[in-house]
Amino acid sequence: MTSTTQHQVRQRLPQGWIEFIAHGERTPSEWLEWYLASSEGWMSDEGRASVTAGFHAGVQAFADASFAFAGVSIILGEHPSISFMGTQVLVHPEQDAAKGLHSLLPLVRFGEDSVAETFRSPDERVGTIVRGTREIDGRAWLVAIGEMALPDDAGTVVVTGIGSDPEQEQVLLLSVAFALVTTQLLADGESPQEVPMFPTAAV
Repeated sequence: MTSTTQHQVRQRLPQGWIEFIAHGERTPSEWLEWYLASSEGWMSDEGRASVTAGFHAGVQAFADASFAFAGVSIILGEHPSISFMGTQVLVHPEQDAAKGLHSLLPLVRFGEDSVAETFRSPDERVGTIVRGTREIDGRAWLVAIGEMALPDDAGTVVVTGIGSDPEQEQVLLLSVAFALVTTQLLADGESPQEVPMFPTAAV
């Protein structure tokens, strides 16, 4: 959970998620210590050093960013990859911009293979995700941007995802949809709602 001046933004994050911005009541270093505690016995010293260096670089890079959440997910195994996701929440007086985004996002294109798709969340909100590939430093990366109205029409959530392996497209798209569906904007002291986590039907 992260806080704004009058609201808190709550979101379910993927397992193993490395967060650069929203650390709750912990300092970034305390959050990293908590995160690495679960790696005892299986992560090498080299791996821990790499995660630590990357974490502190990410915290510094996003210190002044407008994201409510921003971080990376690392997939290990036979086909290792990394994906980034950043979440922004648009509320009044940004709602006009949010309405424009809802209308214009399907027109956005990331390369010739770009596709815009809509889906419906279990609580009947409609989201849009535009996906495609972009060449970055001579390498093809998967890019996805999604938007959806928040519960109770409290605003709009926008999630940007970037993945290092275009062949793992479904993993990134599900992560973006998961983030869109589970994001809530809460007044200070307000309890979070039970928001269904997974989209269930295409529109």
